[in-house]
Parts: sequence; structure tokens; C-alpha cells
Amino acid sequence: MSRLSKFLMVLGLLVFVLACNFITQPIDDVQNLAQTAQALGTAIPIETLRALPSLIPAETLQAFPSAIPTLEALATVFGDLTNPQGVPAQEWKGIPIMPQATAGQEFSENNTYSFKANVTTTEVQDFYNEKLTALGWNQPFSIPVEAEGGIMTFQKDNNTLLITITSSEGVTTVILTLT
Repeated sequence: MSRLSKFLMVLGLLVFVLACNFITQPIDDVQNLAQTAQALGTAIPIETLRALPSLIPAETLQAFPSAIPTLEALATVFGDLTNPQGVPAQEWKGIPIMPQATAGQEFSENNTYSFKANVTTTEVQDFYNEKLTALGWNQPFSIPVEAEGGIMTFQKDNNTLLITITSSEGVTTVILTLT
């Protein structure tokens, strides 16, 4: 047998051993993972898993909805932002007010202006995207504006403008808060 044939035979054996190791390694990994999962599953007694729902008393769960303030409660703290009264302004602190506004009111203690308009939430979004961008405001964050409403945020210099849009029964309420 020549040196070349011995070399090729050793090389073939080496490739075969490496290939076998390559195939068995993932199987070993899966077996190790299965053993770990089994160990974790037996580490928590089934009685504990069954008892978890009873750890939070039902009275606590029933109290959660009452912890959310009602619109009436918010109105006593912030004024009635959702029902502005008065003639709408054309501009508030350099922020344009939609020409379609039917009522508007400033809430100076909250640095807020609220107005109602017979427009869609999309029209409000388009209006403020166009007007505020032209005035040098940028929009770092927003919650998508849908038919029911949404939130838009604009920044310029050290100011942040939060625009809350809600729509109900064909009337859209826009709340501008400047910080």
C-alpha cells in the first residue's frame, strides 16, 4: 500500500469521525435541554401551580375598576377638558387651532387648551402634522390615531406639545397640552 493510499484512508477515517460527531452533537444538546426542562418541571410542585390563582384575592381583582378615575372625577381636578365652552381661538401660545373648531377653552392651570370640531380624527392628525412641521416642530412619538382617537407628541426647543384626540358621536375633541 502506497503512502498516498494510506494518507487518503486516514483522511477518510478522520472525516467520518468528524461527521459522526457533527451529527451526534445536536442530539446530545436536545437531550440536555430535555433533562433541564424536566428538572424545572419537577422543581415546582403541582400544588403550588394550582394554588397560584388563589394568591390574589377576588376582592382585590374586583377593586381594580374602581381605582380608575371617572371622567367626572377628572373634571373636578382638571376642569372639563372634554367639553370646552366659548368661542374658539385661532391660535393658542403659537399653536394653530383648526378653523373648523366650534367651541374652545383654555385651562391655564393645566397649561392646556381644548376645542371641539366637526372633523375626523384623521383630519386633525393631518392638520397638525402639516402646520406644526411647518412651524419647526418635530414628532418624536405618537400613538396611532384611529377613528376613536389617539395621541400625538411634538417637540420644539425645550417645549413638548401633547395632542390628545378623541371622537364620539361625530364630534372630535382635541386637547393641547404644552409643557
